[in-house]
Amino acid sequence: MKSLKRLVLSLCLAVGSLLSANAIGWPANYQGVMLQGFYWDSYTSETKWSKLEQKADEYSQYFSLIWVPNSAKSSGGLGYLPVYWFTNHSSAMGTEAQLRSMINTYKSKGVGIIADVVINHRVGVSNWTNFPRETWNGVTYQIGLDGICSDDEVANQSGQPKPTGARDTGDGYAAGRDLDHTNANVQENCKAYTKCLLEEYGYAGFRYDYCKGYSGQYNKMYNQYSKPTYSVGEYWDGSYDALKTWIESTGKESAAFDFAFKYAVNNAFSANDMTRLVWKANGNTDQPAGLIHYGYAQLAVTFIDNHDTYRDSNKFNGNVLAANAFMLCSPGTPCVFLPHYNAYTSSIQQLIKVRNAVGVHNMSPVKVLQSSRDCYMAEVTGTKGTLVVKIGSAMASPAGYTNADIKASGTDYCVWTKVGVSPNPNPDPDPDPNPDPQSVTVYWDNSAAQWATPYIHYWGGSESTWPGVAMTRHEGDVWVYKCPTGTTGCLFNAGNGDATKTPDFVAINGHIYNQSGDQGVYGNTPDPDKYPTTLYMIGNVNGSAWGTTDDVAVAAKGDNGIYTYDVTFDDAGNGSGYFAFITVTGTDWDSEVNTGDRYGAPAKDTRITVGTPQPVALYAAGVNASASESWMIAPGRYSVKVDLKSMQITVGNSGVENVAADANSPVEYYNLQGIRVDNPASGNIYIRRQGTSATKIRL
Repeated sequence: MKSLKRLVLSLCLAVGSLLSANAIGWPANYQGVMLQGFYWDSYTSETKWSKLEQKADEYSQYFSLIWVPNSAKSSGGLGYLPVYWFTNHSSAMGTEAQLRSMINTYKSKGVGIIADVVINHRVGVSNWTNFPRETWNGVTYQIGLDGICSDDEVANQSGQPKPTGARDTGDGYAAGRDLDHTNANVQENCKAYTKCLLEEYGYAGFRYDYCKGYSGQYNKMYNQYSKPTYSVGEYWDGSYDALKTWIESTGKESAAFDFAFKYAVNNAFSANDMTRLVWKANGNTDQPAGLIHYGYAQLAVTFIDNHDTYRDSNKFNGNVLAANAFMLCSPGTPCVFLPHYNAYTSSIQQLIKVRNAVGVHNMSPVKVLQSSRDCYMAEVTGTKGTLVVKIGSAMASPAGYTNADIKASGTDYCVWTKVGVSPNPNPDPDPDPNPDPQSVTVYWDNSAAQWATPYIHYWGGSESTWPGVAMTRHEGDVWVYKCPTGTTGCLFNAGNGDATKTPDFVAINGHIYNQSGDQGVYGNTPDPDKYPTTLYMIGNVNGSAWGTTDDVAVAAKGDNGIYTYDVTFDDAGNGSGYFAFITVTGTDWDSEVNTGDRYGAPAKDTRITVGTPQPVALYAAGVNASASESWMIAPGRYSVKVDLKSMQITVGNSGVENVAADANSPVEYYNLQGIRVDNPASGNIYIRRQGTSATKIRL
């Protein structure tokens, strides 16, 4: 008997050793949901460590992991330009003591905190390259010039020392010094740093920032040394194959954020085509799109938006709740974005409760039941039962289920399961997938068609009965109709359907259409009684770097709709500056600036012809203010006159030479809203200012 026990023990040890040697970067059959517990600039109030700790009782009921920003002291903001690694974790989010308290509070409630690990690049204490000397666990760590890639941009800067490391093993990052991960000392620093985050600060795992910046083999090295339970990389690429290749390069020691999933969701909702939520596994089997569709679901962390995508052209602009329903009722590990959770708290909580009740996990099997433009329907099997999720406007129900089985629903989504799930006592109202909170008002120019009464047929949130409904005369030959909330498409006819119908158009609130298509915003001139008292010029102007606050934006008082300026336009990196006009200032582009009208060029990057009047376009608040386009102009000093009566702009030379940039001046980064960013993230567009010169770049 003793010999048998020894044999069993030996076998167990051997299996354990084998599993350890073949560790994988995310647990199999994992049922947890992650929360991205921050967004850009949220550290100013909502997501300081103390604030996050106060939410522990609530968050711990729904989330097993919470991803937070880099906690080490950085050059500012969210910490994406780290200075310290081991010893100084007091940051814009709070003190080190508050950080430790927050992590411990969540740990006591069974929630792991995911550290944002920024090891692609680093910045110095007082200059570009003097990284700090730090001691942890009795060992002193420091990275010198030999740990900086030789092709980092500091090599070409006057007055800066030359790095002596190897060339970068990935994409460059212009806002910090790219570290040479082929260097043995850099490797030892990174291995110790990742272990320090787990052992010293109590993190449960890692989110690796900017993984395109260095080879994935180094993530494998660092994870095998520190042994996190959870590891996910930000390999920003929408290609399934590229994500798969990166995961393989880590030896499957890390999961990846499923950008292929994110872009499929973006495309499906922007095109109002739910077939785009489906990809073929093995070329013939319908499965949900992204890494989760075949073979890599265990290593896929799915998401709808994150702090970066939410601020640029990759932002999801569709039905937030329907998109989250698709994510939360699919395999992979879902990562809910904090602004989405805040906007639809109760509804997202209910979706998580359904997922947990059914036992849906990151490797759950999926059977797609329907795939059409207006319906994605799939059956998902968990450890405790099954659910069926429907995404899209189709009024479809799965066989074998009744309304009594509906456990979560809203505009364009529904979830059925026979597993018991308690409802949330205070459900959110249905979300409006259209930016306009009331309706989608569209106009028809009847001057060419001369129909007795134009009809509009609409679809999306609901659909009109063919051939549509009669429109109302607005003025002259312009007719108007308010379509219901959620309308995404429309066509027009004379009330006789096919005989006179137009092609299908995308329904955009405030736009006017004719038989040729969308003619843009209706009424593109301002009300003469409502000319703005002050019109603010923003852009590469007087060194303001797209500032949108009163103390940065260039202001001109209006006199009967005419505004004059005497300004210097700075170079944005291609021999031109850019500018436009706003009527409302503020620090937040969406919630403040775009609540007012904006005035800009009629087309993207329209070049100014000096001395020649050119048209001005109105981008109206509540209609398309966020779509404002900019003019281009050669750097220099100019006089500018904007005439809103004639909707024209005239630019003349002032005779003052533009001032050259000081190459030795410190470099500063600003986002396109004019807010200084101390930790610019890769993949985004920023204004890089040095001295009196500003350059528009993508990092």
